[in-house]
Amino acid sequence: MFDLMLVRHAKSDWHARKEDFERPLNKRGAEDARRMGKYLQEQGLVPDCMVVSGAKRAKETAQLLLDAFSLRNDNVIYDKELYLADWETLLEIIQLYARDNQRLLVLAHNPGMDDLVSYISSEPPALSESGKLMVTCAVAGISFDQVKDVGKKGAGKLQFLLRPKEIF
Repeated sequence: MFDLMLVRHAKSDWHARKEDFERPLNKRGAEDARRMGKYLQEQGLVPDCMVVSGAKRAKETAQLLLDAFSLRNDNVIYDKELYLADWETLLEIIQLYARDNQRLLVLAHNPGMDDLVSYISSEPPALSESGKLMVTCAVAGISFDQVKDVGKKGAGKLQFLLRPKEIF
């Protein structure tokens, strides 16, 4: 058994005069990430390991999740290859870190996250009211019978898809 949690970074501050990689979270994004972390902790959905994009907004989201989790910082890996990665690159990175009997959380960006959730899920995931899949700070939980199944199209069972507006 292998559980994968895919998280899109929280809402970023488009008004910050920074390059895209350095763009921070905005107030709503920080609050969503705090609340999502608390919710995941309360539901017993704490990962064993996190792999996080090196972008500032992703790192800030990860830290706010970590503040709620009982997970040591040495179980967090920052991988710059996750920044704006397509679904195939995301899948390659997941396969590097995935282990049987583990829950791995990968925190990255769209459109790669949307495409990956759609590719690995056995059933088409439901879209939000706005017609989007992985909105900011969304968490998709996907389970696999074996870690070796991760790369197979449709091999994962979507256990949950949490979106801030739908759970808070």
